[in-house]
Amino acid sequence: MENKSNLKAFVDEYSQFSILNYSLTIIFTLFLISCATVVPPSGGPEDKLPPRVGGTSLAPNSINQSVNLDLTLQFDEWIVQKPPAGAAVISPPISGRLRMKADGDKLRIYATEPLDSNTTYTLTITNAIKDLRNNPLEKPFQILFSTGSYLDSLKTDFSVLLHDSLTRKKKFPVVAFYPIGPVRAHKRYLEKFRDSTLTAVADTFPNITKEIPLYIAQTDSLGNGTLQGMQAGLYLAVAFLDGNNSQKLDMDSEIAGVATFPFELNEEKQLLSFSLGDLDTSSMTLDGVSQRGNREIEFSFSRFIVLDSLKCFFATAKDTLLPYGIYAEPNSKNPVLLFDNLKNDSLYSASCLYARDSLGRTLDTARASAKFKYKKIPDDEITQTAISKVEPSKGADDILSNLPIKLFYNRPISADTLKFRLYVNEDTVGVEIKQMDAISLEISANPAWGMDAKIKFVQVDKDSVVDTLFRERLLTQFNTISRLKLAPLKGKISDGNALTIVVAQEIITRKIGKFTSKSMGKEWKARCDGTGDFEIKDLPKGTYKIIYFKDLNGDGRLTSGSIFPLQAGEPWGIYEKELIF
Repeated sequence: MENKSNLKAFVDEYSQFSILNYSLTIIFTLFLISCATVVPPSGGPEDKLPPRVGGTSLAPNSINQSVNLDLTLQFDEWIVQKPPAGAAVISPPISGRLRMKADGDKLRIYATEPLDSNTTYTLTITNAIKDLRNNPLEKPFQILFSTGSYLDSLKTDFSVLLHDSLTRKKKFPVVAFYPIGPVRAHKRYLEKFRDSTLTAVADTFPNITKEIPLYIAQTDSLGNGTLQGMQAGLYLAVAFLDGNNSQKLDMDSEIAGVATFPFELNEEKQLLSFSLGDLDTSSMTLDGVSQRGNREIEFSFSRFIVLDSLKCFFATAKDTLLPYGIYAEPNSKNPVLLFDNLKNDSLYSASCLYARDSLGRTLDTARASAKFKYKKIPDDEITQTAISKVEPSKGADDILSNLPIKLFYNRPISADTLKFRLYVNEDTVGVEIKQMDAISLEISANPAWGMDAKIKFVQVDKDSVVDTLFRERLLTQFNTISRLKLAPLKGKISDGNALTIVVAQEIITRKIGKFTSKSMGKEWKARCDGTGDFEIKDLPKGTYKIIYFKDLNGDGRLTSGSIFPLQAGEPWGIYEKELIF
């Protein structure tokens, strides 16, 4: 299950409704989408098409080229006149600098020093090149050439699983190859990155956070690509989002993924697959403490933390105060701790003994304390308690019947002080309230609501005029999904086993004027049995992307590997076509 073409599955119950039964067999294959036809902007409708290379003064796959690199690319429209760093990269690395100069629809690329003789080079033009409407290249453009009488003939295909946010922002990762073994001692470009304390024998493995790769290329808009002109050998292959165009992985700010290693490049056709993730191994830090209310104290950390793992307290010269509660607002990485008996105009020392994030990285206890001056806030200056978010929202349709209602407040509340009423198909039913933390509640019906139901949820408040009367305040109302819109999805992963997880990720399509945008929604997961068979029950009608991976570490999610210690990411596959039913 190392690559996409290795995936072969069928869906034998594709859609099942009350009257119609469908069956469909799907063959999972790999395909690429070619570039769209582009015309220069002419003052008519807004240009949304990417620029495209129409010609080059250096013929691709040519040999016996001059060591003085100087070529011109012709585009089919004007491009930005100040190409950014990283708009062109060359492999293997050169001793001089690669310069670029744009002139209308032309781009000149030249090197400041001669290239090596008898060497095969791959020049890649990345999607940092954009037209005047800020449309980037959809697919990197490569030129293979040699300063000798032959071309290195090996190549490798690669595929990176792109996050939805990267696709929308048109930010595509690079794939880099670093040599492994004694051959490193003969690579001149590594001299400036070499650790002088190591012998040539010891320096047989790359340090990818310090050195640039021997070969580098960029993916296209689908996450696919090919790198050609390579030499046989052992490599460490890493994909990362090169945000600063340094050709080196910045683990503090760039996501990355590691392929199976060592990767042996030979005459066999191979496809490397990567998934991207946060591989930063540095510890998290406490950045500061601030006051949210008279009891709510916000602790700011450098990363999202697992709330249950946090151990913090306040201390003075005479006393130690422990929190009685903790919460975090939706999408906030900063937890809020609740304290009693804080004294006005007192200076406290905030200390945290332990915390970890979802990847298991722990708190740096040497950077986990801060001074804090507490000041009591007058009651009339404290923000009133209010609901900040309700899920599902008002007017929502096709809500799954097993999802509870979630209420989020802006300040701590107690479920005991609130009264709610729940209507299912206009009939009052029992309400079960579960307090998740200091600011959030989960509400369910007893008996549970099912499919084809109309849900109305209200809060019951005392009337502000007549104290003996009550009024209902609508919080949300929605419809649960119809049974006719649900179907099981069954299939088989040809080399799947009990470690294989299949994910159906919803594709949400929105039309804004003349343009259509896509984003990823909810996920449904199923684990295969020992023979690779899987079933996702009650999948709502819609459009989906199907991904599968081997859950080697048992955490239920696709992991990208790690740099320190070096570990490969989990193998995955994808069905390129959207699944519609």
